[in-house]
Amino acid sequence: MTRSHDMIAANTWLLMELPVLIVAVTTTVITPLALAAAAAPRSLRRASLVAGALAAVGLIAVEPGVLATLSLAPYVAIAVIAGWIGFWRLVRGPRPASRIALSVGLVFVPAAASWLLAYQAGYPLLGYPPFWVLLTAAHFHIAGIALLVIVGRIAHGRGVLGAAVALGCVLSVPLTAAGIYGPHWLEVGAALGMAASGAGAAVLLVTTRGAVLLRVAGAILFVTMIFASMFALRDQGTALVLFGLDPLASMIIAHGVPNALIVALLALAALARTAPPPELVD
Repeated sequence: MTRSHDMIAANTWLLMELPVLIVAVTTTVITPLALAAAAAPRSLRRASLVAGALAAVGLIAVEPGVLATLSLAPYVAIAVIAGWIGFWRLVRGPRPASRIALSVGLVFVPAAASWLLAYQAGYPLLGYPPFWVLLTAAHFHIAGIALLVIVGRIAHGRGVLGAAVALGCVLSVPLTAAGIYGPHWLEVGAALGMAASGAGAAVLLVTTRGAVLLRVAGAILFVTMIFASMFALRDQGTALVLFGLDPLASMIIAHGVPNALIVALLALAALARTAPPPELVD
């Protein structure tokens, strides 16, 4: 069996620089949009634009170290405040599944920032090498922040299916991260659970009435979740291989890039236009 974290980076640019660019987009655009869609205070959203841009510049232009860490400090501060807001909403009742997902999406902002901070500091968090620290930061930004905020908004009032998808996404995000570190069966099971939850979110997006951007995002998300399932079962020969690249590089192109640069951007941009129902945030 081949563990995902044992794969050798055969394509240096794809396996390092492309994830850097993906995370830079998340700090600059996706996190501020997620804060807007989750109805975070306006001042925090405005501050996140500046902090996210500074974090992106540090990520792209500065080698990991003291200066790179300092460039991320404002973003980390924004993340801590967002996490506190999410925690406060979470502990206040009532707590329907959609409110839980939206609140946990904010709670995961400091979690995502912590992994990014470890990467910029050159610290092997949980013993992960830099590449996997960066990918985990990307995972928490897209699946932890963006997806949960999106699901929290679109699952509201969608009955049992909406609640199941929301809770499934909430549980799958940390399990997927733990699966990379834990035993192989946990890695496979968590990845399949994340793919199934993501596919459920795609169904909710596609069936949302009167929102073209959400439907397009849902269709793309569904396809990328199929790719995720194929990668999880790669020991059975199902991994996607593009242009002769290795399975991991192929996944970054076919799964990571569309989810970050298309799905998250389209869905959050659509949701950020309107305020969520009061019962999700008050």
